[in-house]
Amino acid sequence: RRATTQRDMASNAVASRLSLTLRAPRERRAREGRRVRRAAFVPRASSASPDASDEATGADKVVAAAKGFTLAAAAAVALLAADPACAELNAREAARGGEFNRGSAQQFGGYDLTGEDVVAKYGKDLRLSNFTGAEMRKAKLRGANLTGAYLMKAVAFAADFEGANLSDALMDRAVLNNANFKDAVMTRVVLTSSDLGDAVIEGADFSDALIDVKQQQALCKYANGVNSVTGVSTRKSLNCGGSASMLRNSTPSGYMTDDTKAKPEAAFEASRFSAYSTYGQ
Repeated sequence: RRATTQRDMASNAVASRLSLTLRAPRERRAREGRRVRRAAFVPRASSASPDASDEATGADKVVAAAKGFTLAAAAAVALLAADPACAELNAREAARGGEFNRGSAQQFGGYDLTGEDVVAKYGKDLRLSNFTGAEMRKAKLRGANLTGAYLMKAVAFAADFEGANLSDALMDRAVLNNANFKDAVMTRVVLTSSDLGDAVIEGADFSDALIDVKQQQALCKYANGVNSVTGVSTRKSLNCGGSASMLRNSTPSGYMTDDTKAKPEAAFEASRFSAYSTYGQ
């Protein structure tokens, strides 16, 4: 009996030791798992949350936008404070005599020149100048050199262009009602979609001008006079009495293909048209 009891005690000890051996890895793994879970849910004090990061980024963008707006506003004020004729020219262009160093190229695009004596204020040399969309009601440009000027969509009601040189000017879609073009040189001028109702055209030279047929027919009803500079009669320059096909053949670039047409004289020094010119430096 004593031997049996000792065997039973030995068996129980072995079983207990085996149970502890098997249970230990499970408990160890459970403890490690609890530590991992606790670490996962504890936030780091040094790391910023995503919301805070987004807020910081948004604030940076707002500050950058504010700086950009401030700089743009300062530039606009500087332009408005400048002389209107040089407002869109940088210092180098103004010193060299105009945009791209060609002609005077003064800038009046969108300006209000109502009743302004443009010639008295800015001089007669307005070659290649920009009057696009300008308000020019009753403006005075008598005797001005507007060769190659831009007057698209200009509102020049009753403006005075008497004796002005408008050769090669772009005057399409312009309001020119009651304007005075007496003795003006308007060779190769573009007048498509422009309104010249009741304009004074006595002695004006429209040779090779691009003009709508209906507008040409309306002007021919009262065209008269001879231009004092070119010696061309106004009626002849408008092809009055000719066919519609003659008018369609009239084009500002006609001299390039027709040897019988007079070629325009050079209005600018050749060096001014070179992209690599150092003229005026």
